[in-house]
Amino acid sequence: MNELPCWLPKMICVDGDFHKVVSCLYNIFHRDFIEDYPKLAGMDVWHDRTVKAGETYEEGFWHLITRDYAKDGNRIFDPRRAEKLPWCAPTLNNSEKTQVKYWICGKSGKLTCYVWLEDYDYVVILEKRTLPAKTVAGREKLKRTIVFLKSAYHVDGDSNRRYFRRKYESRIA
Repeated sequence: MNELPCWLPKMICVDGDFHKVVSCLYNIFHRDFIEDYPKLAGMDVWHDRTVKAGETYEEGFWHLITRDYAKDGNRIFDPRRAEKLPWCAPTLNNSEKTQVKYWICGKSGKLTCYVWLEDYDYVVILEKRTLPAKTVAGREKLKRTIVFLKSAYHVDGDSNRRYFRRKYESRIA
């Protein structure tokens, strides 16, 4: 792996007691996505704040540290995703840097934003959304565009790298 850019923090160790590791990871998530909000190309980044019954943390957090296995629908802890959680917000905030490939693809009326650290095997996937205008206290607020965090993960294997290269080559913006 190439030397990390100065704006990208070190990965976090995810060895040890699972509950302590998740708590430490959530502290990073809380700092980066709740206390502070990252931006992607000037747009606010939102995440899924839903907390499922019996859970402690938001779905937006779980999608950054777990994988979904279709066989049973349960999300499984993914150490490679989790160790790179500290990279998520800085990658979004630095999408204009040369180490970052940022593009938008359209499919079925939805616009998906990709933010890829190709040399470091990390990708963040978001959905571009336009919020409707609304009236608050007699004043109309203008429509605004946000990006909704879908997932972020370690890109493993040559086939996945080729997949993202093809996506990048077919980008619309």
